[in-house]
Amino acid sequence: MNPKKRISLRFLFVLLLAIIILSSCGGNYMSPERALRDFSSRIEQGNLGNLTLTIYYRDLRSTVRFPYSVEDLVDWGHVHKIVVDDNALKEHIELLRAINADNLIPIAHELPMDAMLYYVFEVGGRKIFGFVPQAGGNDSSMFINGVEFEWNDIFFDVVRPFLPKDEVKLWDASLMP
Repeated sequence: MNPKKRISLRFLFVLLLAIIILSSCGGNYMSPERALRDFSSRIEQGNLGNLTLTIYYRDLRSTVRFPYSVEDLVDWGHVHKIVVDDNALKEHIELLRAINADNLIPIAHELPMDAMLYYVFEVGGRKIFGFVPQAGGNDSSMFINGVEFEWNDIFFDVVRPFLPKDEVKLWDASLMP
């Protein structure tokens, strides 16, 4: 085989390998709208088996010198973590039913995320969707699966029953004008 064909075949092999690797990366990502449609469908069917809600939050009174990503928050040594199983979620099924893609209004500007609270719904370890509020009074917004949207109370109301009451008061003060 001549050298040009060998180089071409190697290039094609590397290109094919890159495509396979890149297509497998990000397999857990789902658009916020699709994720919420899937979530709503699961809730409407009453299919809460193996559904978990994991909440991570840091003290709002703590001083941090840089914005936290979701990974920073989850890996932070002083993060509070609450895991809610499907049995506890069943008690709040009406709140879960209120979450849907119709509540999403995209924001034209994108601000950098500062994750002080993050929650994620999962089924069997597979992420359905994650939520990060951005406190700012009149300018509050939220991230669903990493995409910023206008603030909607229902996405925070879902975790109220599971957070300590003093934390809810602090969040209410920071999210509302």
